[in-house]
Amino acid sequence: MTVRMKKNGIVLMMTLILITIIMGVTTLILTQSSRLSREGENSFSHAATMRIIHDLEREFPRLLDSITGAEQLDLAMRIPLQIENRNATFNLTATLESPYDRLNINRLLNPDGNVNMAYVTVFRRLFERYPIADPDMFFKVVFDTIDNDSLERDGQTEIALLWSDFQNGAVTNEKQFHCILERYIELTGDTAVLAIPWNVYIGFQGDKMDLNAVRPEVLSLLLPGLSAERARSLSLYRTKAFENKDEAVSAEPQLATVFDTYFFIYQSKTPYNLLCDVQIQGSFQKQHVRFQYNLVDKKVKRVEFL
Repeated sequence: MTVRMKKNGIVLMMTLILITIIMGVTTLILTQSSRLSREGENSFSHAATMRIIHDLEREFPRLLDSITGAEQLDLAMRIPLQIENRNATFNLTATLESPYDRLNINRLLNPDGNVNMAYVTVFRRLFERYPIADPDMFFKVVFDTIDNDSLERDGQTEIALLWSDFQNGAVTNEKQFHCILERYIELTGDTAVLAIPWNVYIGFQGDKMDLNAVRPEVLSLLLPGLSAERARSLSLYRTKAFENKDEAVSAEPQLATVFDTYFFIYQSKTPYNLLCDVQIQGSFQKQHVRFQYNLVDKKVKRVEFL
């Protein structure tokens, strides 16, 4: 009886979320249809796209206010937002993702500037999977990039002293990270570092990872005794979001040893930046845009045209 009631509750919750999203989509269809008419069928500018994004920003609070915990957040990221105007000259697809699904490379250094040995250990495991010539040199270049001083940990590892347009501090995007890879290759001649699928393992945000969003490859890196199949069953192929630490550890006892260091589980009102990937199709043009939406302050930030 209890299991059946729980399943019925989940179905009801999913239904309510879908109804909320459908109601929001109806409003957006009307809004975008009128905007597209004003912009003209044959032109689709960045300015027009920004107005559409601002429309989304106004609607997101109503669409996403039903997110009060990990399960609702998980559902929101599983259901894409589809919008089309009445005469089919405009359509939009928006998907929500978590930026807290990979190891934040900036965590290799603690806020006090000291080396975070827990993260160094995990990266050394990555280099066991994908061997490179000089892991220590890689770390030195990363450390000298993240810290704000000009003291070199090794000869010419301080990129900012060599490239005038390079600034030290947190690594915030792939472009800056590729500067690190480029400098490592210049110092070592080792191009094997490019064979590592970095986009699978590293990100640039968050002190910890959302356990419900973590990638299976990262999870198996943190728990080397975990089989690849088991890692996928706890992440990519799980059927329900973990709602708290105890539930996660009950499902996989090995998580107890790493949870507090690497993971969190979303709770209501927790600061959380959702990544929104938007594909917009006009009559003859396309736009691909990414931006972040914060669940607490309800603001769009970091808009990027791709």
